Amino acid sequence: MPCAFSIKSFIGKLKTFRNDILIIFIFGLIPALVSQFFVAEPSGRHIHVKNFRYGKDPSVIRVNRGDTLHLTFSTEDTGHSFFLEEFDIDAKISPAREYVEVFKASDPTEEPFLTKELSIVARHKGIRNWLVSKNQYRCHVWCGPMHAFESGKLVIMPNTLLMFSLGCIAGILFLWIRKFFYGNYNESAKEREGYHDLLKKEGILKKILVSRWPQIIVTIFAMMMIYIVILTSLFGTKMSGRNLGVLLMWAVWLFLLVAILTPFFGRIWCTVCPLPFLGDLIQRRSFFNPVKGKTNGYYNKFFGLSLKWPDRLQNNWLKLFFFLTLASFSTTMVADPKISGVVVIILILIPTIMALVWDSRAFCRYVCPVSVFLGPFAKNSPIALRNRSQQVCNDCTASFCEKGNMKGWACPYGLNVGEIKNNNDCGLCFECLRSCPYNNVTLYRRPFASETDVRNYAEAWGIIVVFTLAIVYSLLYQGHWPVIRDYVNILDKKNWDLFGIYILVLWTVSLVIMPSIIYFLSVLGIKSSGIGSDSKNAFMKSAGSLFPLGLMLWIAFVIPMLSVNITFIIQSFSDPFGWGWDFFGTANIPWHQFMPGMIPWIQALLIISGFSLSLRNLKRSWLSENMSHRQLFLITLPMAVFIFAVSVLLILFFTN
Repeated sequence: MPCAFSIKSFIGKLKTFRNDILIIFIFGLIPALVSQFFVAEPSGRHIHVKNFRYGKDPSVIRVNRGDTLHLTFSTEDTGHSFFLEEFDIDAKISPAREYVEVFKASDPTEEPFLTKELSIVARHKGIRNWLVSKNQYRCHVWCGPMHAFESGKLVIMPNTLLMFSLGCIAGILFLWIRKFFYGNYNESAKEREGYHDLLKKEGILKKILVSRWPQIIVTIFAMMMIYIVILTSLFGTKMSGRNLGVLLMWAVWLFLLVAILTPFFGRIWCTVCPLPFLGDLIQRRSFFNPVKGKTNGYYNKFFGLSLKWPDRLQNNWLKLFFFLTLASFSTTMVADPKISGVVVIILILIPTIMALVWDSRAFCRYVCPVSVFLGPFAKNSPIALRNRSQQVCNDCTASFCEKGNMKGWACPYGLNVGEIKNNNDCGLCFECLRSCPYNNVTLYRRPFASETDVRNYAEAWGIIVVFTLAIVYSLLYQGHWPVIRDYVNILDKKNWDLFGIYILVLWTVSLVIMPSIIYFLSVLGIKSSGIGSDSKNAFMKSAGSLFPLGLMLWIAFVIPMLSVNITFIIQSFSDPFGWGWDFFGTANIPWHQFMPGMIPWIQALLIISGFSLSLRNLKRSWLSENMSHRQLFLITLPMAVFIFAVSVLLILFFTN
């Protein structure tokens, strides 16, 4: 009977999910189709494009489908280009001549033609004519350290993607409200509902995780990559778009971390992170088996002073400070390879020095800025390390998972598996999998974005800061406003006064304004619902609802970085220092972006998914409270409106 009930429940959920997707799709399809009937008659448009460091004017060109654009160009300083790959155009603009050289973006080796006026028709081939509305024009002539951010947008109306996305958002909101009054609103995800033990059978996966060899090999490979990043950043070309170190860090690694590793595997990056590698080696003096002895109550011998980290600093506030500090200088690090290299060296030295003084991985637990991102968003991961039986953990007085034994080192994160309820802190080092004598530690596969809890104010502030920063980064780096980027240009323009304003605004919005808005909305929900919950509890739940949307926003931010730079990555592997080498014959291949016309669609679908999951989690977080469906709706409504408003604005930004 239980099995039959489980299958019946699963089929019911599958049908509900299918019906919901169909309704959302219809909500999106209707305005997308209707918009096709409101197309203005094609006309001729004369547009003059001014080019300068680091932008273009106009930065947005809005036209109707079929319009003929007559483009003329000028430059206010040095050489630039108007690179519009979707229309196979790369127009080179020089201050020394009146004409522009027009190359084919698909084959720049073909003979260019000279012209004063470049004419194109705002139309794509085939089905892309109805699907692709937003196109990005860029500069393909290096003009300074901020060159990579010089871009503009060509938007062809009607904007099918915009209308479809807004319709989907409306459909999700409709279903969310409807289920309060017509659905089973008390249906919540119970603890470990949908969890599947991945190590139930003694198979190859468990052997890989228990063995130290795979982890050590991948970590050493990561160390080699760090070494290459440092060398090429410090001694390679100053052009960040052709510097292998910068590209490996800010295009490849950031994409893998944000879009692949964290969403699907949680804090798996910590498993092979090279930053604490040398520190671990100093403390343990062993790559493999633990050293016999006792240190600070652990059943392993550790070397160094092994001091306890100060109690007052055993929280997330210090790492949040370092994260915001690095985030404030992110543009400088990306634009200047040498600064990137120096930062990497510092990030290796700090945990190494700390390992000589403090016990365990104090850097990873209390200082590491990367963990500010990993901790909250690992909660979305479908992978979770937990115990099999809580009773077995309760009966275990030795706590080998926490204190270690001769099979596994003491947990470097100071965790006891019996107390792990979320993915925030566990760095998936798998030492507990090796040390547990009762085979009570395992990996579970579970539904995506199933965690909603926030434990304290520091965690709440952390997710709000990371969420806010994703919005700021998107506006700063993918927006079409060069005046905003002037506020972070301390390299060649030396805008230190504007940079000071930027720092003040960034920190104030992240640490004060955004948390205040969410706190106010939480209190408003309590007041309107009339329940007796305290404001701290409501604030925690509101902050926790941002996990899915925040992660999807970060993925939407990093995807274009890989798409734009994928050719430069291939070029730089062939000529890592920019010294004219060509190891693999790819150093001079033409620049092509990866699916540029589809990037806005991917970004929009990510925001739509994040919006849906955040609304779901907002509702779920309150289901354990005893309240009516009306109270549940009222207490979640203010935060739902906030999530809706942010999602709509993000859709407008990414698609229009």
